[in-house]
Formats: sequence, C-alpha cells, structure tokens
Amino acid sequence: MKKFLLAVWLVVAFTPLTSLAQDDPHVADREALLVILSGMEDALNARDLSGALQYLDDDIIITYQDSTVTQGLDGATEYYNRMMEGAAAIVTEFSTEAEVGAPAVFHGDTAVAYGTTVDRYVLARGLKMTLHANWSMSAQKKDGEWKVIALHFSTDLFDNPLLNNSRRLTRIVGVAGLVAGMLLMWVIGRVRRKRAAA
Repeated sequence: MKKFLLAVWLVVAFTPLTSLAQDDPHVADREALLVILSGMEDALNARDLSGALQYLDDDIIITYQDSTVTQGLDGATEYYNRMMEGAAAIVTEFSTEAEVGAPAVFHGDTAVAYGTTVDRYVLARGLKMTLHANWSMSAQKKDGEWKVIALHFSTDLFDNPLLNNSRRLTRIVGVAGLVAGMLLMWVIGRVRRKRAAA
C-alpha cells in the first residue's frame, strides 16, 4: 500500500504542467484568480485601499455584510472611508483570512468562485468580534486581464456576534429590570408600612 501511495505521489509531483493544462484549459485563469484573491486579502489587511481596488472592474457591484450595496469604484471607496477612516469611523481595526471553497466555475470569459472568510473587527466603541462569513465573486476577462465584476458577502442571520451580543444585553437588561422592580416594590412596601404605623 505504501509503495502504491508513493507511486501515485511521484506521478502527481512530476507530471508536466503541460499535461495538467490539457486536462484543465483554465489552469492559467485559475492562477490569475488566486493572485487576485490573495492580493485583495493582503491589501485589505494592510489597509491599502488602492491596492485592493486595482483588482476591481470600474462598474464593480459589492454587497457587504451589513446589506449595503455599492456600484463602481467611487461607491466602494466611499463605503470604505465611511467605515474605516476618519473620526466618525465605525471600524477601527480589521483583518481577514479568506479561503476558496471550490475551484472556480467558468462560463466563457466569466468565472464564478466562492468561499469563506474569518473577519476580525474592533469597533469604535471597543467591541471586538470575529465574524465567520461566506463570499462569492464573479470575475470577467477583459482584454486578457481578469477583473472582479461582483462581490457578495453574507453571514448567518441566526448565529453571529452582533446577535449574540444583543441577546446577552437583553438578558442583562432583563435581570437588571427584575432587580430594580423588586427593589422598587420593597421601597413602596416599606413606605406604606411606615404610613400605616403612623
């Protein structure tokens, strides 16, 4: 069995790239798309907006985790600046780790890919959270160069850090309200007893 596995490994390891390309006509395209994904991840982690924008089509449509939709590079830039830059920024720190879920599917000069991200946020009010999200991407080859034409991010509606924090806050407020109500009833009862005794 070990000899068989070794033989398989040797075949895979030393199979010429030309042979692999014959099996998959999109080998070079897949490599180009992986460069785009890796480059965008690195740029976002470095807070290098222009570095990320270089991979996007001029008419890019992006749907973000908060359901905001932007169109075009100006829209993406405005959203980034509103969320990440300036005194009124909502997010003060951000990092992401992206993974591809499966090989891209090609439709002529258009490719569709999807995967997951682990996004870490520090919000302006100090809240830290880790968000597990899904992403999908459409890219198009124009004049021999791949550009991202659509990006979509989504999170679990029923299990996410914001919802969990909201639930915790609801429980805390509920307990605090119960304690305050009991204390108020005790004070009212004591006042009534004093009045009755007088």
